[in-house]
This record gives sequence, C-alpha cells and structure tokens, in this order.
Amino acid sequence: MSFLGFRKHWRTLPDSSPRAEPRNHAEVKSPVDESGPPPLPARPPIGWRVLFVGGDSLWFQQIEHDLRSLQPAWQCQLAENSLAAGRLLAETEFDALIIDTGNAERDELANRLQKNTGTRIGLARCNLSERATVALCQAAGIAPVAEEGDAAILVAGLKRAERLQQWMSNPAIKKLLPQLRTLPAAPELYVRVSDELRSAHGSMASVAQLISQDPIMSAKILQVVNSAFFGLARELTDMSEAVMIMGAERIRSLILLAGVFSQYDASKCPGFSVTDVWNHSVQVGVFARAIAFTETKDPAIGEAAFTAGLLHDIGKLILAGNLPQMYATVRRLQLSKKIGASEAELMALGITLAELGACLLGTWRLPLPILEAIAWHEWPNHSDDTRFSLLTAVHVANALTHERQKDPEASGIDGNYLKALGIDDDGNRWRSLFGLQPKDAVQTLAERVRRRREVKEN
Repeated sequence: MSFLGFRKHWRTLPDSSPRAEPRNHAEVKSPVDESGPPPLPARPPIGWRVLFVGGDSLWFQQIEHDLRSLQPAWQCQLAENSLAAGRLLAETEFDALIIDTGNAERDELANRLQKNTGTRIGLARCNLSERATVALCQAAGIAPVAEEGDAAILVAGLKRAERLQQWMSNPAIKKLLPQLRTLPAAPELYVRVSDELRSAHGSMASVAQLISQDPIMSAKILQVVNSAFFGLARELTDMSEAVMIMGAERIRSLILLAGVFSQYDASKCPGFSVTDVWNHSVQVGVFARAIAFTETKDPAIGEAAFTAGLLHDIGKLILAGNLPQMYATVRRLQLSKKIGASEAELMALGITLAELGACLLGTWRLPLPILEAIAWHEWPNHSDDTRFSLLTAVHVANALTHERQKDPEASGIDGNYLKALGIDDDGNRWRSLFGLQPKDAVQTLAERVRRRREVKEN
C-alpha cells in the first residue's frame, strides 16, 4: 500500500476537505510555463493502516473510535510493547506508526521504524516540553506530537509528516540540502515562549518577561510593533503592553521571523536586500491576517495567516544566506529571461524557494496549512482548494503587497484560482482594505489617460 496514494489533506484550522497530491517539480519539462508544474497522476483514495505501540488500551479504544469518525477507511491496531510491534511489522505493511514514548523500549522502536521499509510515517506521543525526548524522536525521523492530543491532532500530525516526506523526496531538494551550511533552527526564545503558552500556568505576563530577558529581540519586536505596518495610535515602550495589545500569537510569530533572520547574513548577496525582504514579509503577514479574519471571522485562522505571511519568503533568505552566488544566478536569470521569480527558481534549482522554505520549516511542527500556504503562495493552483484557505490569504496578500509597492516583476492574483473558490472579483473586495483602487477602476483610468494622449496627438 502506498502512503503517497492517499489524497485527503487538512486545509483549514481545524477543518479538512479533499486535497490533490502535490505536483512533482522534478518532472517539469518547461519551467517557464505560467501554469506551473503538472500534477502527478491521480490515484483513488485508500485507507491507512496505523499501528499504535504502547499506551493504555482504554485510551486506544477511544482514539480508534474518534479516528473512525474522522477517517472511516483507516484501520488501527494496538501493540502492547516493542516485541509485539516487531512481530506485526514483520507480518503486515503499516502506513504509519504512532509510538507512546512512555514505553521504555522507544529507542528500539525508533530503530525499527527507520529500518522498516513498509512503514512510511512515524509519530511519537510525548511531553513536548521534554527537550531530550523531542530531540530523540527527531533524530530517529519520528515527528513528536503532544501526548494529550486527540484524534484530530494525530491525523494532522500524520498529514504534516506525509507532506514533508513528499517534499524531502524531491531530487532537487536532495541535491540542494547538502550545499546549505546553515539550516534554519527554531529560535530558543520562540521555543521557550511556545512552552509557556502551552503550559497550564502560562500567562501573558510570563511571555512578556521571557521576551524582556533578551534585549536584542525585545528592541527588534518593539521596533516592528511601532512601525507603520500596525498603525498603533501611540508608541509602545513596554513589552508587557506590547504583548497585551498585539496578542501572544502575533508576538510569537514576530519572534520566529526575527530569530530566523538573525541566523543568516545575506547583506552581501547580489540582488538581495535584507531590509526589503523583512519589510515585505511583515506587510504580507499583516495583509494576510486582515484578509483571513475578514473572510472567516476566526481569530485563530487570522493569526495562522499572519504567521504564514511572515514566513512566506524565508526560502529566499535561506538561499541568499547560504549560497549567495546561486541566489544571484537565479536573479540574473529572472531579469534576462524577463520571467517571474518562481519560474527562474524552477529553471535554476528545480524547486521554488517557497517550497524550500516550507520544507525546512516543517521540522518546527508548524501546522500543515501554514506550510502549504508558504510553499504554494506563488502558485496556488497546486492546491485543490474549493474554499477560502490560509493559502488564499497569503497568495492574495503577497500579490497585493507587490501591487502596492508597484513591483513590475511580480505576478498578480491568480484569477482562475479565485474563480475555482467562487470568488470572481479578482481580489477587489480585499483591495479596499488596503487603500488600493479596484482593478476595473485602475484599468478604466489607464484607458482614459491613453485616450487623452491620443486626442492631444491628433
């Protein structure tokens, strides 16, 4: 049974809807084709066989019941210990292995998971605040998930792990990764703040105190918060006040962005402006949050869109900071061929930098909708969206930010993608949010200017 054959993927937070398999850029014959890479051949949906190792039998019965309601075609089985799991793995091909890390034999199970070719995906239920356990799981190629997570959390974890496996299997990624000296690591402050927010005793005051202990990060966050992007009525100088007004999630996302930027020095890369990418990323995050909240009225989806918007161009920073000459080559190709950035990246690298960024950020346990919004923000037609999603918010926000900056090289909003979602105004409903003229009005004005010029010439 092929794990890649399954075609349902989580889209929004926390809903799910049918999804298409990702497009394999290794098979692209014409990377300049504006429609993007072709899809893989469609395969019929199939159920997964999931093996649970360890854990309480009563808990398993409840989880199995909940999973059946979410994924009726899935089959679940429980192995009490590593020996029982080993026997089952020798006899049956399982698509996923979910390990209870309370089991003393977790090291042996991790080794079995790595060596067993039939097992595609591994999850480990653990206390995410236990760094040693999380590090052990990651070293074994097993994605850690919260031990208190319900069936929906487990499904989301499997979907994220599957998508990352697909991205990592891309030959272009395999060729590029060994050349990257510095891979993005989750900033220490981000991890500590995340642990604090996850804690039952966590508070906004505690979050502000943690941030205040890092003077450089504190100054950077206050600088961003007080910038024109957020339009606050007065300047904030106290971190506690900034956290209360901005909210812990937005502050945490800004820590993530600033932490990643601090890991790379791309200031000497030809054609790359750290300041421009930083400002563009913050603007897209702000726009994406506004668009997502306007459409869904859900603060959680708005914050997720903000995070995805902030991180959507991280792949550019990673390449410019590691391989500046290669980034410069992509840039020269874009200018000489007069093509979009993503087309030039495909031609030179075999993968877009957006996908590279999403692939490398995937180890931080960011939700799959955020990763897909990062990966496909230039080519949303890679998705099988049938309704508004995080990808929609980031795609439109990125296009409108370029439009507002009058960037002649940027691609606009994908009208066909919006029409597939039942949105036929080419983004005009969102343009008004950011002080942009409706597209038809802009075109009408251009037509008037042309006619006046013709009249004067005659």
